[in-house]
Amino acid sequence: MKKYLTFFTLSFFTLIFFVSCEEKAQPSVTISSDLERPISCMKLNRLVENKELLSSLENLYAFNDNCALTLTLGSKKDIVCNSTNNMMSKNMGKFPKSFIKLELREGMKLQYSYYRDLYSNVDEDDVKEGFERLKKDLIKPKRAE
Repeated sequence: MKKYLTFFTLSFFTLIFFVSCEEKAQPSVTISSDLERPISCMKLNRLVENKELLSSLENLYAFNDNCALTLTLGSKKDIVCNSTNNMMSKNMGKFPKSFIKLELREGMKLQYSYYRDLYSNVDEDDVKEGFERLKKDLIKPKRAE
């Protein structure tokens, strides 16, 4: 009986270890029901702090400055939270270090949002991954059959 209990305990902690070491959280995606898909164009908001990430985004799509839909890239790195409310998350190693956000607006109205917490700082691969999801959702959406 002691062998089974030891095996179960080790198996349980191994499972917890692998589940808790997931590197990326799942993205949160919101699409307005008013947005007609597929979209035909996007304008890029170039007023972003991180010019390196903006440059990698510019290489992924032919943005049109005359388009009504504006894509904005948002990100933050090296997030530090001193709140005691997040103490358990920080101690368990599951507190995000950065985030990436892509927002598509028509005027002031939010039409599409992609948001993902990251456990490392935002890099070009994260921008590419987010934009690929945007393309899948808006530029080449699956047709309802």
